[in-house]
Amino acid sequence: MWIIKAKGESYYVNHVDCSVPWSTKETPDNSHTKGAIKIKECLVTIDDDNCAAISVLTVSDKARIRNQERGIVRVITAHSSKLKSALSGMKHGPIKNFNASCGSSHYVVDLLKPDEATMFMLQNSGTDRFFRVLMPNEHYYKAYDDPTLLDEFDDDDL
Repeated sequence: MWIIKAKGESYYVNHVDCSVPWSTKETPDNSHTKGAIKIKECLVTIDDDNCAAISVLTVSDKARIRNQERGIVRVITAHSSKLKSALSGMKHGPIKNFNASCGSSHYVVDLLKPDEATMFMLQNSGTDRFFRVLMPNEHYYKAYDDPTLLDEFDDDDL
């Protein structure tokens, strides 16, 4: 069993894979351990088999983590006019336009207040639903924070 400490939390895992550089830290005054491995700016993910993977923390990862901590919801739509009117009076991030195939466009925006995001989804999720919530693993979600990521994907992947 291995112990991973991240952001003040301790995780007990069966195996650790690390793909980032690390350094050692001596702790001679600690009765439990005389040293530790220190890793900065990394992303720790623990799978269902209780195995940890430590990888590079990207700009998209930082944004995703920040959004989760703050309760921010990111939505996508193809209807800019409907989106602008639905956002009236709400606190939101910038509306970003991403061009897609066949001349179509997608508009992505962050809903910054969790209670307003809930009301937005309730009010606009009828039979003519014009938006959907983006998940952190989707390309447009990542591209909102780092538009250069769109260059890496074919339009079919989006």
